[in-house]
Amino acid sequence: MTLVFKCHFCLVLVAIATLSVAVQGQNFQLMFTIPEERPKETFVGNVFSDQQFVSQVPPEDLNSIRFGFLKQSFIQSLFTIQETSGIIYTATVLDRESRDVCQSQTLCSLSFSIAVRSVRPQSSYFAIITVTIIIEDINDNAPRFPQDVLNLDISESTTVGTSFHIESSIDSDFGNYSVQSYEIGKQDGDFSLDIIKKLDGSFTIKLVLNSPLDREAKDRYNVVIIAWDGGNPRKFGALTVNITVTDVNDNAPVFLQNEYNVTIRENATIGMPVLRISGVDRDTGLNGQISYRLSQNQLDGRVEQFFTIVPMTGDITLLKKLVYEERSYRIIAEAIDSGSQPHVTQIIINVHVVNVGNNPPVLEINLLGQENSRIVNISEAASPGTFVAHINVFDSDTGENGRLECEISDRKFELQSMSARGFKVVVKGALDRESQDLHQILVSCHDFGKPPLSASSSFLVSVDDINDCAPVFTQPVYTGTIPENHKDFRTFVQIIAFDEDLGKGGDVRYYIDQESTDKKFWIDEMDGNLRADQEFDRETDQIVVFKIIARDLGLPSLSNKAIVKLTISDKNDNAPVIMQPTTFSIMENKNSDSFVGALLAEDADDGENARTMFLIQPEFEFNVPFVVFPDGKIKTNRQLDRELQSKYEFGVVVFDQGTPRLKSSASVTVIVNDSNDNAPIIKFPVTKNNTAIVYSDVNPGHKVTQIYADDSDDAYNGIVSYDITSGNSEDLFVIDNKLGGIYITRKVSVSQNKTYQLKIAVKDGGTPQHKTECDLNIVLVKSVNSSSTENDQDSNTMIVVVVVSLTAVLSVVLIIVICFLRRFDHRSKAHRNLDVVAPDDKYPKCYMDNPSRYLGNGQDSLDHLTLTYDPIMSPVVCSKKKEVSFDIDDSTERTDLRDHHNTTMSTFSMPESEKLQGLSTCEEGEECSPDQNGRLNKIQLLQYHQAVLESQTRAWLRTQDGHDESSSFEVTMPDDKYSDTSEEVTASDSGKGGSEDDIPSNHSKDLKNRVANTSSQVSVNNKFQTHHYVAPEFRRQGSLQRKACDINFGDICMHSPASPLTELPNCRPESRASLAHSIPRPNSQASAAFYPKEGCGNMTIDSALDQSASWDAASYV
Repeated sequence: MTLVFKCHFCLVLVAIATLSVAVQGQNFQLMFTIPEERPKETFVGNVFSDQQFVSQVPPEDLNSIRFGFLKQSFIQSLFTIQETSGIIYTATVLDRESRDVCQSQTLCSLSFSIAVRSVRPQSSYFAIITVTIIIEDINDNAPRFPQDVLNLDISESTTVGTSFHIESSIDSDFGNYSVQSYEIGKQDGDFSLDIIKKLDGSFTIKLVLNSPLDREAKDRYNVVIIAWDGGNPRKFGALTVNITVTDVNDNAPVFLQNEYNVTIRENATIGMPVLRISGVDRDTGLNGQISYRLSQNQLDGRVEQFFTIVPMTGDITLLKKLVYEERSYRIIAEAIDSGSQPHVTQIIINVHVVNVGNNPPVLEINLLGQENSRIVNISEAASPGTFVAHINVFDSDTGENGRLECEISDRKFELQSMSARGFKVVVKGALDRESQDLHQILVSCHDFGKPPLSASSSFLVSVDDINDCAPVFTQPVYTGTIPENHKDFRTFVQIIAFDEDLGKGGDVRYYIDQESTDKKFWIDEMDGNLRADQEFDRETDQIVVFKIIARDLGLPSLSNKAIVKLTISDKNDNAPVIMQPTTFSIMENKNSDSFVGALLAEDADDGENARTMFLIQPEFEFNVPFVVFPDGKIKTNRQLDRELQSKYEFGVVVFDQGTPRLKSSASVTVIVNDSNDNAPIIKFPVTKNNTAIVYSDVNPGHKVTQIYADDSDDAYNGIVSYDITSGNSEDLFVIDNKLGGIYITRKVSVSQNKTYQLKIAVKDGGTPQHKTECDLNIVLVKSVNSSSTENDQDSNTMIVVVVVSLTAVLSVVLIIVICFLRRFDHRSKAHRNLDVVAPDDKYPKCYMDNPSRYLGNGQDSLDHLTLTYDPIMSPVVCSKKKEVSFDIDDSTERTDLRDHHNTTMSTFSMPESEKLQGLSTCEEGEECSPDQNGRLNKIQLLQYHQAVLESQTRAWLRTQDGHDESSSFEVTMPDDKYSDTSEEVTASDSGKGGSEDDIPSNHSKDLKNRVANTSSQVSVNNKFQTHHYVAPEFRRQGSLQRKACDINFGDICMHSPASPLTELPNCRPESRASLAHSIPRPNSQASAAFYPKEGCGNMTIDSALDQSASWDAASYV
């Protein structure tokens, strides 16, 4: 209970905190909400529309209320209020992020007070309403970085994975409209972002290096970082990061030659330059500044005595005068850069000292226009033969010692002799600055003295650029992806091309080849960012291919083309469609989990959006014997029986796996094909009805009987054929194979009845073929008109007389015995069962089933029982209604005959002396005897009823005297209880019961006449008449088996509870009989009730006897 109270208390507090209007005396609080950036004079809210506030205003002041701001503040510059209506409008466009509104607050709310007063004279009404206006944020600001361009220096020695902090962007909006994500829009390097979202919603951004840097290969990179907010559409801000790769001393100096060889005269002067060595370093700054020195670990100990080197120029000079030796000097020189961790490169210089008798050649290089320089500039467009430099060579020796031969080291150039004026260096082959922009030319000359003396000198040729290179794309085909139906036209791919030319020739611009596409694309000429300016439908254009042109700014301008291949990424905008066929068939009786068929669906989308899954519609899931699997396969979940259902229809749904999922449905029909799984069923003959009768004198071709059979299978499986397999050894009968009719083939003369036991086989047309057999008994009856000798006729006549006599005698004896037994039985039952009001309840009760089974609802059904009574009989008066039950024990068997409507009638007259003059009653346990007035007691009454029954039976038997024996005949076969007859034979039955034709038609007419005559005389003669309805079930070989009928005692009607007395107003003497079910049960019960004409309910027999004055007559069974 405490917890519930606390919860309710918390809810109350929350409700108070969020309530739009809170009433506190004369102070009110209102809250309105409006999005920012709405136009001026936008409706905000109506102060006067609040019902709680209005209810506090006196009714007489309602039309005199005026509104206004309570005090002057900056609120008046943002909002206005109508004085009479109280409606608040915006006075300007509200910018939630402005300094005057909310600036950086998460929840932007402005509160101010409204003064409410009445201008009605003599009114003192005044109230203050506190109004809070919440300004909702919209996505009206894009993310922005503190600066648009960030210059970042990264050392080329930076290891992979190193990150560099980037200041995050700022978005003045809040919530989902603020910055939500970062990404790299474009780059020409290998960088990624490391993004960490902090607790306050801001981000820590780091630029991560993903691959090693090499300044000598590429010293600059551009990376564009894009910040996205969460609006729809999203806004973004971009930061361009210019990365400069700073140099580290990762390159050692490289000499222009692998080894130097020089010859010097032994008389060379001290300080004379012997050789200048030269090297280069690809690093920059101090890392690329080279100085030279001699190695401190010289292999030749003489080097340090005779040679030295100038550190800055690399000139090797003599320290002392040389002494000729056949062994040359081997100098190890070093080039060292000026980095913090300097690199050193060594080279070997071989100095050969020659004897003074032969002087080495002297070389002088003249670079025109390049005084004091050892570099000459040549255009890469220079043709072969273009002059480069002049080499002046002279040797003071004569003869062979003065004959010179020179050679040049670079094959791009050659030496051409100028006779006595030396040599000129000219271009020999085409120059390519892009492959080699600097050539070191070494010219060596030697004489032919012995030993030959040589000299060499070098210079550099720098190749000037021309615009001879077209832009080269980083890849021949650029691929990208565009979302289908996209409306956010952002960059999806960046085109990058390089031009190895210098200056304008290396400045590249990008264009779209309009001839290659009809789509709308846009490309940034400077940086190659490519975007689409239209929406795409993937189902129409799955891939868009067009060309991009990269053109430099050189003269002449050169260009190149690359292919752009854009894939339109799929959006789930197409529902799957179930393809035909949707109608399948399967053989019946297949095991569960049998394959029926497979559904196919097509989806114009791609990937997951096109991957489909099938489901059966829920309303059919448990109503059909099929399971639909996600892949569309249909299988059974139980065996199918075509005979129960041959066709199924159900709905299926197919979903795709896109977001959102799309679906469609279709109706599936499964037809169950028939298999021959049912044998023919023979309807005639059957076990209890397998006999047909035919006269022996019928003509050949006469139809004896018809075989009826059926097969519930379909088509050929259900077509039956008939055959006689045995019992027709005399070929007396033939059967129609298709229709089943049995015909006699010839006339036969028989002296007595003869039975043929045929075996009938019925086969279907299926595979495997099913066969059903049955037995048919055909009784060939000797014809009455058959020709016989007179002796035979006399013999037959004698036999008939004897049989009839014996039958008559036995019948009389049997009737006497039956009457005696029934009389004895009814006496004992009357004594046991009628006294049902005894306290000990020792008598068994029985009941009677519904008689409506035998009685019709029409007027004719009321004519089966008619009672005549004495009109002077005094009425019976009763005060309450009682019921009485009595036992009926009938062992009559049920016989299923075709006639359910035959009625037998008996009419007899009762002598006046036998009429009852009155009734006497006796208490329980008393010996009942006629009273002093001569009235019968209960036992005597029952005995009288028994006598009435016997009289009725005798009367009925007398009506049978006119029976024409020749009109029918009876044949009894063993085990044949329900016979059928041929179409040509008079009705007969081989069973135990009598048939409807046992009563001749003339007898039926006589009965009708007698009933009509008797009915017309009832009121005059006071005769007791009864019409008994006899159901076919109770007609047994001529005996009348009756169950019960209603009893009419003048004004008192006694009947079975099932009798429809509603159709007998005022207890008419004519009432309906009540018959029990055809199969009685042991101790079956039937109850009878008395109904007087007026004011009387149900009575027992005792109460009726006690209150009745006299009975005329009654009928009881």
